[in-house]
Amino acid sequence: MTIQQIDALIEEGNSLKQIARSFSEIANLKIKRIRAEVLRNRVFFEEMSLIYGLVRKVATQKGIFVAKPKKRISLILTSKYRFYGNINAQLINFFVSETSKIETDRMIIGTAAIDYFKAAKIFSNYHEVELKTDQPTQGELDHLIQIIKDYQEVLVFYSKLKTLLLQQPTVTNLTASIRLKGDQKVDFRFIFEPELPKILAFFDSQILTLLLEATFLESELSRTASRFISMDQAESEANKFIKEYENLRSYTKRSLVNGKILENFASLMAVSKRI
Repeated sequence: MTIQQIDALIEEGNSLKQIARSFSEIANLKIKRIRAEVLRNRVFFEEMSLIYGLVRKVATQKGIFVAKPKKRISLILTSKYRFYGNINAQLINFFVSETSKIETDRMIIGTAAIDYFKAAKIFSNYHEVELKTDQPTQGELDHLIQIIKDYQEVLVFYSKLKTLLLQQPTVTNLTASIRLKGDQKVDFRFIFEPELPKILAFFDSQILTLLLEATFLESELSRTASRFISMDQAESEANKFIKEYENLRSYTKRSLVNGKILENFASLMAVSKRI
């Protein structure tokens, strides 16, 4: 290998190192932003749940419930982008393992899962959803809620951040997560406008929306942390690559210099013999 070829490889390694470092810095900033959104979502959910709990108490007293004719649906949240390590593969394997044991409808969200199930053909019937980005717009979120709101049980499979180094496939039952908040004794002598069934359905839908949005945020937080670790490892590998070829370049240069010295020495010996 020539010096020029080695220099070209070192330049390529430096370029890859800079790309990995840029992705790593972007991921770090994104983690901070998503964490802030998760906390804000939790506060709003607590406030909304308190009001929903009061409405549910009134509705229960009057024997009014939200009708949910369908039994169960399972959603998997994967990414449409790359450079997340093996996080999507682990989640897909977990989804297949868990939903194979139960009777459920399935919704596949994200390019990673859609491509996998098209190729593997494990399940014969499922609903595909391709979002514009990994985080749904308000319109896309409303569309998802319209699909899942009629199910008695909504299971969401996603990757959850345990620590920065550990991303774990997780399943959350959204309908079981809806709890009545507080034990306040409330005087229910008031009139609802519009009528109570519509208000109950509205709050049920809003709580479900908040919970689903929270799982998307948790999933994105986990994927971003995984990308941060992957890019940090990529930068380390690039440094090893660069060091290896810098050592090779030094060795090659020494070999060339030694070769020229030996060549000159041999020439001098040949001239001295002729003399």
